[in-house]
Amino acid sequence: MRAMPNSRIQYAWYMAGLTSFVIPMGIQAVLFPWLIAVQLQESASRLGMAQMATQLPGLFLILFGGLLADRVDQRKILISCHVIAAIPAAGLALALYLGHLSYSVLIIYALVIGTVGPFVQPARDGMLNRIAGDELQRTVTITMGLTFGAQIFGYVAASFADRIGAVIILLLQGTIVLSGALISMKLTPFRPLAHEPEGNTRLMQIRSGLRIVMGSNRMLPALMMIAVTSFFYGGSFFVLNPIIVRDIYNGSAADISLCYGMFMCGTIVSTILLVTSGGLHRQGRGMLLAIFIGGLCLLIASLKLSFYGYLMTLFLWGMCGGVSLSMGRTIMQEAAPRDHLARVMSIFSLGNIGAMPLGTFTMGYCATHIGPLASLTVAVAGVWLVAAIIWVKTDLASLEPLTIRMD
Repeated sequence: MRAMPNSRIQYAWYMAGLTSFVIPMGIQAVLFPWLIAVQLQESASRLGMAQMATQLPGLFLILFGGLLADRVDQRKILISCHVIAAIPAAGLALALYLGHLSYSVLIIYALVIGTVGPFVQPARDGMLNRIAGDELQRTVTITMGLTFGAQIFGYVAASFADRIGAVIILLLQGTIVLSGALISMKLTPFRPLAHEPEGNTRLMQIRSGLRIVMGSNRMLPALMMIAVTSFFYGGSFFVLNPIIVRDIYNGSAADISLCYGMFMCGTIVSTILLVTSGGLHRQGRGMLLAIFIGGLCLLIASLKLSFYGYLMTLFLWGMCGGVSLSMGRTIMQEAAPRDHLARVMSIFSLGNIGAMPLGTFTMGYCATHIGPLASLTVAVAGVWLVAAIIWVKTDLASLEPLTIRMD
């Protein structure tokens, strides 16, 4: 494929728009559990339920978001979602300013903000192949690295909540995400590629995407592995980590931010290594090995190390996470038909975020009953068991890269 006109400019606007959404989500990732676990002093199970509320809308909306991104100008979707995402941040800032912070208010915030991601992610995924040209794995990897880097910026901003107050941080969150609407206006409108036979209902169109994934010996094992790691490792990241910081290390918002930041630094390092080395030839094998090694890092973290030792295990775990997620997305992007791309990637996102609500609830329950450190071993056992089965029973570990045909 020859590069599209102004492709570098579009590439830059795409990455800038991505950053304008990810930074606010990074702020939320630290600020939200801090408000619940530290400010309201809620239990691990209550934190798990609150985190589940941020992810639950995606379980029901992500496939519709993928269908919409295949059939509607993705630029318009992004503009609308950025505007909508600024509203709950402003609302929560107002509630805090008026002294009305409560668990119920945070649940409402979580449910509202959780409805945006299921539409943003498929729209961005649908654009990615066109932006990437012939360098799909490289572009996917760079996108993942930029995502993690922007999240670190958000974590750093949220770490100042102890000093300058959550209201200012929330206003910053809303301002940045709102700026993404202006950035998205700079993107070239994309003509939808999907053409469905007349009479096909939305449900039938969503099913067509599901059939493609379920019938693929490349995409289905990758999707299954992402779903399992999302359930166990996602729950560990969003629930066990803040509880460990609070209960084991007596940490603050800055410490929670530091832990998340170390994980993301690891992903950035692995991203740089992937880009400079030209990527991995056997993407599925790299994905599975990274998942196994990441579990080993969590087992070491469960040994009640010093805080700095715990940070180092998070850094190494983040390196593994960067490899596994980049390879999983690349496998899906390569194998997806162009006219079903956003739908297929929305199914990938469903596997990623759909398993997370139950995972956060489960890990919160485990932390309440057996402790957060012991719960890490439960997460590792679950992931390793499924990864071993997929390695033996599927072709994921031996997949060769596909040659991408670009229209």
